[in-house]
Amino acid sequence: MLTTSIIPLILIAYLWGSISPSFLVARALKGIDLRRYGSGTVGGSNVGEQVGRAWMIVVGFLDLVKGFTPPTLARAWGLEWSVAILIGLAIVVGHNWSLHLGLKGGRGMGATVGILFAWDLRLAILLLAILAVGWLIKQGAPSSAVALVLLAPSAWTLGDAPEIIWGCAWLAVIIAIKRLEANRLPLPKDAREKRTVLWRRLWMDRDVPPDQAWQKRGKIK
Repeated sequence: MLTTSIIPLILIAYLWGSISPSFLVARALKGIDLRRYGSGTVGGSNVGEQVGRAWMIVVGFLDLVKGFTPPTLARAWGLEWSVAILIGLAIVVGHNWSLHLGLKGGRGMGATVGILFAWDLRLAILLLAILAVGWLIKQGAPSSAVALVLLAPSAWTLGDAPEIIWGCAWLAVIIAIKRLEANRLPLPKDAREKRTVLWRRLWMDRDVPPDQAWQKRGKIK
């Protein structure tokens, strides 16, 4: 149950999640607004393409810390799991729909890894392992989709608290919605093509087929 004492914590977590290391790094080093370059995503993958691969690692780590710290503090202060879960979800919502960036943002994967480290280390390791396999076979986006779907069943199998299981399920839903919404990039008018693009967004996190360059394109008009 949301009480008047918990709601401020959730709002603070949302504002904390709204701080985007990716946006700040791209603005500081290249003077660009990531929302208008490459995929339009304010996240590590776009930073890697527009600024440099090394910086993708840096912002990924910062996003991980962003996700890890508040839920960990909540548990350290003796707050219930339900509060730590809501705080974690609020961070991802803030990351994906940042108040500072006109309700645009990244996909929330880095923050999700950090949150899972706070919820259950085993879930974070599982997610990272699947992402690593996806990176090795050059199927990063589909592997992350698979990993997110597997989180809740894995939490149940590992005997986690019901709050964590539901939290994992909601993480998958939030990130799926963000993929489909794609920072409000326009959809084709043709209904069939629209369905195709939505499927690509959900499964491959991109609007165009895999054989067409997208991340490396220039400024979005």
